[in-house]
Amino acid sequence: MITFVRHGETDANKQNLFNGETDLPLNEVGISQAQKLAEKLAGEKFDAVYCSPKIRAIETAEIITGGRDFVVDERLTELECGKFDGRKRNIIMDLLFLKAVKKGKKGVEPFDVFLARNVEFFEKIVASQKGKNILVVSHDGSAKAIDYYLKGKPKGHKFPRRLVENGGVIRFEF
Repeated sequence: MITFVRHGETDANKQNLFNGETDLPLNEVGISQAQKLAEKLAGEKFDAVYCSPKIRAIETAEIITGGRDFVVDERLTELECGKFDGRKRNIIMDLLFLKAVKKGKKGVEPFDVFLARNVEFFEKIVASQKGKNILVVSHDGSAKAIDYYLKGKPKGHKFPRRLVENGGVIRFEF
């Protein structure tokens, strides 16, 4: 089983900004969320822990694991938002961003590239540990990509705006 944790809140999350490559630390709320996650997950034994290289994910993983070693994996980084990074989200910007993701324009990472690196992580790292309890600390985008992949990449799939809230947990059985 994969216990997937989305990093705690950052100021960009609080301000509803696009945030892909900008490397921001947790804010006070995010630290509190990570501490609550540590308490919630304290009784679980994880055979392996993987984490995005972004500081927001690393800080969350450090708090959850209490300093236990974990593997930082570049494939778990958030989708590159290009020219949208740091800009305020709204309906119009979200639609423009989705168009850019589909076509890989304006410096935005194409969805198929983002999906491929998350699937590669899943297949080569996580699936090789079938039957083990894995903790992954990453981003909502990676959660959506893994969820989509595990559902068989259905045509017409509608991605939710948010699958996992900051400091949230979703579990994937494989």
